[in-house]
Amino acid sequence: MKKLWLSLLIMMGSFYTKAQSLRYFGSDNNEISKEKFDETLETGKFLRMPGDSINHTKLILREEKGKLADYAAFKKAIESQTRKKLSEISPTVFIYYPGKDPCNTSGAATPASKRAWHEELQKGVWKLCETKPLYVTKNINDMDSTGSSVLPWINDPEHIVEKTFFKQHYPCGSFVVIAPNGDYLSHFGEYAKDSVWKAVKQIKKQMGKTGDES
Repeated sequence: MKKLWLSLLIMMGSFYTKAQSLRYFGSDNNEISKEKFDETLETGKFLRMPGDSINHTKLILREEKGKLADYAAFKKAIESQTRKKLSEISPTVFIYYPGKDPCNTSGAATPASKRAWHEELQKGVWKLCETKPLYVTKNINDMDSTGSSVLPWINDPEHIVEKTFFKQHYPCGSFVVIAPNGDYLSHFGEYAKDSVWKAVKQIKKQMGKTGDES
């Protein structure tokens, strides 16, 4: 019994020490207070991620904008491996699944509710740009138990989507919207349907196509 209590005390001391020594960093990699960290996280514009050390945690921006240096090569690789043609006149939405994690394996979602959620997402994307999202996963055999397997996933060819946009494992999943000229807007971590539609609108605006913005 004494040994058991001693083990518990050691574990509790270890957790307490770790909590006390945890250091917080902003998106600029500068150390900040826990209060500032929590306040910034609550804006919804940032995502909490592991830092460079085991006792470091940092913030990253949820959205990233940029332009692919060689979109033609990216497009060719995707099309040749997936047999899916990417639009040459409208944005393409990639829904990315990184594999099981505590975020996408929790919650009350069912195969039926997840299918319905994504059907609504797809209708919204089609209304905006007349293309359907492309569902790409890191490993098609690593699906969660909340119904993701009902979606039309394809394996990320040579991990090109992961290497280009999602170099870390962002919780739940992510998405990126890419224009035919290579401009893109990516979103890291859990997302709402509105976030995808908003990103499509932003990319269309950059393309000079307003379309139906309702």
